[in-house]
Order: sequence, then C-alpha cells, then structure tokens
Amino acid sequence: MVLELVTSLTLIIGGLLAASWLIVRIAGVSSDDISGIVKKIAILGFPVGILAFLTIGAGIYLISKSSVSDYPTFDIFTVVCLGILGIVLILRPIKDFRFGTFISLAIGLLGAGILVFLGAESIKLLSFVFVLIFFMIFGAIKIFEDLYLLIAEILSSPIISVTIGVICIIQGTLLIFNVSLWGIFTQILQI
Repeated sequence: MVLELVTSLTLIIGGLLAASWLIVRIAGVSSDDISGIVKKIAILGFPVGILAFLTIGAGIYLISKSSVSDYPTFDIFTVVCLGILGIVLILRPIKDFRFGTFISLAIGLLGAGILVFLGAESIKLLSFVFVLIFFMIFGAIKIFEDLYLLIAEILSSPIISVTIGVICIIQGTLLIFNVSLWGIFTQILQI
C-alpha cells in the first residue's frame, strides 16, 4: 500500500514539475519571466528525480521479496515512467554543468601531487605530467559529457518534458485507483 502511494505521489508531483513549462505558460506569465521561473522549478525537481529512482529500487526490492501479485500496479510501464521522469528531473537543473573540466583538473593535480610526494622537484616534469594527464582525461570525458548534454537537451525541451509530465500525471492518478495505463492499453488492444 505504501509503495503504491509513494509511486503515485512521485509520478504526480514529478509530472507537475516536468510539465512546469506548460503550467507556467498557461498561467499567463510573460515570456521574460518564464525561463527564470522554470529554472527555479527545475531545482525542485532534482530531489523528486532522485526519489523516482529510489522508488524503482524499493519496488524491485519489495517485489523480489514477495510475489508480483502483491503489487499489481507496479508494472513495467510504471518503472519506465519513473525512470524517464527521474532522468528528466535530474538532468534538467544540471544540464549546463560541465563536469569534465573539473574532473580532469582534479586528476591532473592528483597526478602531479603524487610525483611531489614521491620526491620529484622539477617544475617542468610536474607541469608536463599535469598537462598530459589533464588532456588525456579531458579528451576521454568530453565524449561522455557531450552525450550527456545531448540527452539532457532532448529531454528538457518543452515538448518532450511536457509530454513526459502529462503521461506521469495520468499514470500517477490512475495508480491511486489501482489502475495502470499499461493495463488500459492491453485491454484496448485485446478488443
């Protein structure tokens, strides 16, 4: 009972946060204020995105300890909704953060620090090691950073975000009544 309640509330609140662009737009806020309001709302979505992933983990754990029939509404569609919602809500506020530079800088400094600890005193050697490590790590991380930014841009676009939000709101509302969109779709397809 608690899993269904947490799941439905996470989907509804997360769906409202994901669809915040549409909600702010419908409220009649001017175009200049929308981006600021949506950015502030996106920060609120970060913990809800983490809660969505925790709900998936809790649901899978509880189902593994009991039978699937104990949690009939925690189906694959709910897990997919929670997963996509979690990704949208987590990536939206951090999509502009470039983590590759910081990681490369830290590892480069760590490499140079290890050489100092081992007794190296040459500034040229330390500089060379730092620059070499920095660019090697940065080049490797840059690929993943660009992929992460592409996914974040796609999922945080208003049309995708609003669509995911509306689907999650509908699924969360239906879960309150022990019904799932997946069950409705399979019944329609059988007709």
